[in-house]
Amino acid sequence: MLNKYNTHTAVWTLLVTLGLGMLSNAYAQDEEFEEKLVVPLSSPDKPGRLTVSQIYGGVRVIGHSGQDVIVLARKKNFKQKTEMKNGLRKVNNDSMKLVIEERDNHVDVVSQHYSGKKPALNLEIRVPFKFDIKLSNINKGDSYVRDVTGEMEISNVNGSITLENISGGVLADSVNGAVTATFESVFENTDMAFSSLNKDVDITLPKNVKAKIKAKTENGEIYTGFDVDFDKSPAVVEKESGKGSYKLKLEKWVQGTINGGGAEIQLKTLNGDIIIRAAE
Repeated sequence: MLNKYNTHTAVWTLLVTLGLGMLSNAYAQDEEFEEKLVVPLSSPDKPGRLTVSQIYGGVRVIGHSGQDVIVLARKKNFKQKTEMKNGLRKVNNDSMKLVIEERDNHVDVVSQHYSGKKPALNLEIRVPFKFDIKLSNINKGDSYVRDVTGEMEISNVNGSITLENISGGVLADSVNGAVTATFESVFENTDMAFSSLNKDVDITLPKNVKAKIKAKTENGEIYTGFDVDFDKSPAVVEKESGKGSYKLKLEKWVQGTINGGGAEIQLKTLNGDIIIRAAE
């Protein structure tokens, strides 16, 4: 497979089959599996991009002063358990597969670890401070980013999203987890959006940020530490007509500007609060 890429492309595949040690009573199944993989970038002096796809497990991304991307994979092993069926001893299927590909400073991490019967595979990834981030998580894990500057797209179905000491632009959404972000600075003229279905959306922005705020919660409250110039215009009625149908939609968001306005920051939740804080 490698020969179809240029010389600046590298692929690491970590395929670990555990559980065979269950055949021996002496095998310690309560230990934690850990593997460290160092991924050199094609152009270390240029910004890069990290994409992570996780079905079962969490991911932490932390900025560092190095030029490589470092992936640390951790997973707790099954505890010793003996099960018999038809005179045969059951072997726990503790296999997994982690594929990492680097091409032109784009590092793509795919965790092929699916079964909810297995312990989750959690990733901690170190990236250079200036790096774009795209994370996708589904089950048994939270999404966390710290000390990174760049464009970020974070999606998590059943876990929380926490962004600390970041700079740049963010699109973040969770279904069943809270969304929390603390910014050192934001990119000018870059719209951002934060949403959760069932939890709070809580962001902290620099005091001097210039932004247009658009917020809506169905069953929660909205709080802010900024002096917001609120828009008092009436609700907007949208009309749609098609073949044999006519549709009206009445919708109103809480809208306003901070420090004269700027790029739009949209915040939305159904069953949580919205909190917009001014950094100390």
